[in-house]
Amino acid sequence: MTAPAPGDMGDRRSAGGPPWWLAAIAIGTLVIGVALVAAQSLGIGVAVGPPAVTVPPAGDAAQRTHDQVARTLEAAGFQVQDPQDPFRPGESPALVSVPRLVLQAVLPNSPQAGYVVIYELPSAGDADSVGRDFVSYLASGPGAIQYPRDAQFVIRRVGQTLVFFPWSPQVSPDPEVARLAATLSAVGDPVTTP
Repeated sequence: MTAPAPGDMGDRRSAGGPPWWLAAIAIGTLVIGVALVAAQSLGIGVAVGPPAVTVPPAGDAAQRTHDQVARTLEAAGFQVQDPQDPFRPGESPALVSVPRLVLQAVLPNSPQAGYVVIYELPSAGDADSVGRDFVSYLASGPGAIQYPRDAQFVIRRVGQTLVFFPWSPQVSPDPEVARLAATLSAVGDPVTTP
């Protein structure tokens, strides 16, 4: 019997299909993927991404500043409430795990605006230092991309706390948002870079 000619069914190189090792890798990857999905759906701890940061509860200093900001806003005619939805602004790495309180000035024409964050630092010196770092961060590439191009920021220091209000005239053209920013600018002391 003669050997099959090249291109006949007997030649494994031209039989079509992947080499056996490539098929084994594909099947192995599929099996691992199915196992990971099954483990995740069963609640078995398969972590994807960085762990969530747990923020410690805010203390008395943050509460005093919260109350001061609320009184200032109410005196200017704003209604103040605890936020109905969670709010976390873009922030510098130094603020990621800092205790904070959030309040919201109710703006009927801009219901997704009006969030004011109060960060509580260990001391007034720490608040100054972290506040300056935050101002620099917001002007940098990583900080700036977290906000609209026309974003403006109110960052004020009250004792050992920072009061932060981000806003964008383009995103929230309601004049009450600008008035809210002006009102907050009278609280505490400005944070400026050296």
